[in-house]
Amino acid sequence: MRITFWVKVALFNFIIAVLMGLTLRAAFVWEIDSVDYKNMLHGHSHIAMLGWVFMALYALMVAVFVPKLKQNSAYYRWLFIITQFSVIGMMVAFPIQGYAAVSITFSTLNLLLSYFFAVRIWKDSNTDKTPATYMVRAALLGMFISTIGLWGMAMVMAFKLGNTEWYNLVIQFYLHFQFNVWFILAAIATLLQYFIKKKNAIIFPKVIQRFTLLYFTSVAFTFFHVVHWAYGENYMYALNSIGVLLQFAAIVYLIWYLFKNNIIKRKFCKREWTVLLHIALFSWVLKGLIQLLLVFPEVNEISTNIRNFMIGYIHLINLAIVSSLLFYLLKGLIPRFSFGNEMYFFIFGIVATELYLFLQGVFYWQAWGVLPAYYITIFILSIPMLIGVFVIWLRMFINNKALLV
Repeated sequence: MRITFWVKVALFNFIIAVLMGLTLRAAFVWEIDSVDYKNMLHGHSHIAMLGWVFMALYALMVAVFVPKLKQNSAYYRWLFIITQFSVIGMMVAFPIQGYAAVSITFSTLNLLLSYFFAVRIWKDSNTDKTPATYMVRAALLGMFISTIGLWGMAMVMAFKLGNTEWYNLVIQFYLHFQFNVWFILAAIATLLQYFIKKKNAIIFPKVIQRFTLLYFTSVAFTFFHVVHWAYGENYMYALNSIGVLLQFAAIVYLIWYLFKNNIIKRKFCKREWTVLLHIALFSWVLKGLIQLLLVFPEVNEISTNIRNFMIGYIHLINLAIVSSLLFYLLKGLIPRFSFGNEMYFFIFGIVATELYLFLQGVFYWQAWGVLPAYYITIFILSIPMLIGVFVIWLRMFINNKALLV
């Protein structure tokens, strides 16, 4: 029951993040004097990442990697409560003041609490080792590495380097490892652990170890895409090109293995559930293909100059890959956590907005201007996503008997 409550909280945070995102898109349609766009953007990104993705991963990772006797411990209960307190603090502070004393205090608290979570999960997952345990520890390591960027940002600000390349580099370092290692690997590791423990799937440890090593190495190399943007050295471009090739190879290798061994092909539930898994895996391959295009110099250049491509890429990771996997796992681990056609609203919102974002990016690339009624259209296309998440959240309150098994 406690983990079910955690999921309700994470979904509530997701609703707030989507509402903030809608507000940001509405600001291009109507004049909203009470909203500071930059501050709201900071609030939206923090709540989407730390309020929804992190808190949902918290619940799911405890459910599959922690022994049942420890899942209801006071440690995890109080750590979740204090972490959510920090999320609420950011939820209120960032839209009002942006990066300032209060918001920085709450985000720093959240960062420190994430360390406590990671260390405890690392320790507790040692009880029942599976191939997925190796991957989840790599994900946790990626989370630790990503936070070097946050501490680096404090140093950048302390030495008054906010207007230099260093400011963008430390932020991108954090986001790069947070999205590509911590979020994606943690979600995939939880998925594999679910297959192993709940569906009795047999996954060879060497396969996971090879994939994890190859993928982690590729992520380290692909950070040179950002470094190349800052300094423009040819060897940085070459290292990123090697990285995107390695990353695509790693993604295809793991997905090929899962399909070849019939681990994914098994039909476990209704179509609106299994479609989430296929969307997530397809989007993961698509992400790899998009990064492969960076080996072409022209594409490499526009990838950091056209904002629509950057926003679409971030949403591809957070929504199409990670959020789809999270919903799939929630349904698998909480049998009475149900959703119906409202999930298609959520899926439509993701697909439609992604296509429209990238289409507008192509228009900017080709100097064709702005799509007709672009801003009102992207706002309207985002509404179904809010409807879908809100109805799913309401279902959890209607079905009070939802129990984690």
